[in-house]
Amino acid sequence: MTVHFNFFNIILLFGTLQGVILSLLLLFSRSDKRQNRYFLAAFMLVLAYNSFGTFCWSSGLDIPWLGFFDSLLPYTFIFTVGSSFYLYIKTTIEPDIIPAKLVFKTYLPALIDLVFRLCLLIYAILIKTAFLHSINAGKIDSVYQPIAMALMVIVFWYFLIKAIRLFRTEQIQAPGSQPSAERALAAKWTRALLIAMTLIATVWALTIFSSILFNISSLAFFAPIEIILVIFVYWIGLRGYQHTRVVYVNEQKAAKTYVDNIDREEAEKCIRLLKHTMETDKLYLDPELTVNKLADHLTISPKLISAVLNGQLKKGFSAFVNEYRVAEVKEKMLHPGNRHITLAGLARDSGFNSVATFQRVFKAAENRSPKEFLSQHRDAVAK
Repeated sequence: MTVHFNFFNIILLFGTLQGVILSLLLLFSRSDKRQNRYFLAAFMLVLAYNSFGTFCWSSGLDIPWLGFFDSLLPYTFIFTVGSSFYLYIKTTIEPDIIPAKLVFKTYLPALIDLVFRLCLLIYAILIKTAFLHSINAGKIDSVYQPIAMALMVIVFWYFLIKAIRLFRTEQIQAPGSQPSAERALAAKWTRALLIAMTLIATVWALTIFSSILFNISSLAFFAPIEIILVIFVYWIGLRGYQHTRVVYVNEQKAAKTYVDNIDREEAEKCIRLLKHTMETDKLYLDPELTVNKLADHLTISPKLISAVLNGQLKKGFSAFVNEYRVAEVKEKMLHPGNRHITLAGLARDSGFNSVATFQRVFKAAENRSPKEFLSQHRDAVAK
């Protein structure tokens, strides 16, 4: 096997490395904005995967497992690029935690493609030739591939338009107001990113639809869009990581200054309100509860809530709410009338929006898993 290194291939290879390295930096960064970083990392990893696939195709590098994976799921990962981009923009503009249900819906096009490809694989394994019109799996795949290429572009444009509308709505909602330095920085970065992505999406659409209409498969035809994507990987990687770090540092400095200026009596009043509303109104039972929702309920500033929780109680909003959810689920677990309900059901009834989060939070709070806690309690009762 001979691998050809020319200028085009070197650009692709270094673009791949750039995307992977910066994605790992984002994934393991100590910033609190996990979802925002994760969606940007997912977006960049897809672009890096695409660049590496093109590098293998152009250079002659033959990696058996990659070839098998690419033939099995040729477009599934690419379908996630629009979803990851939209969720990154959304978490940049609206810092609230996005519920797992919305994340699932956003990634639904990729999941549908995944299910279709797996069904096609099972069909190919179990039935080599279909009974109707002698249609085999290969023929189905050959028909589906150009459709999937077009759908990739359509799905991405759908999420790009959603992101643009979200940004414009955010800008319109506060006309004439003086934004904070962090919000101004986020708006500037988001605007530049949306403009760049619109230009790339336009070139991508022209490339894909031209290749389908005129049956073009030459690498030279796809080279311009691949080079543009690699350049974009460099730009979004460096600028995106820098933006994430700058905003995080600035927010930490601003939060510290804000906490120092809060009157002690005001902070204690806020704590009493928070505890009272949790104990009486049980807002923690809402799996989509955010600091903004809680602030609206209490008619106080979300910034005040965050500052008091972090400065006075030394915990974040999620940790504060999850303490009540853990207490609620423990009470439900120990109630004899709930023995017919699964732990997952009890967790959902207590406000957790995912079983994985419930398991992690419960174990961190109790130093044992929910099953161990329940088993130990029942053993103690039996004795």
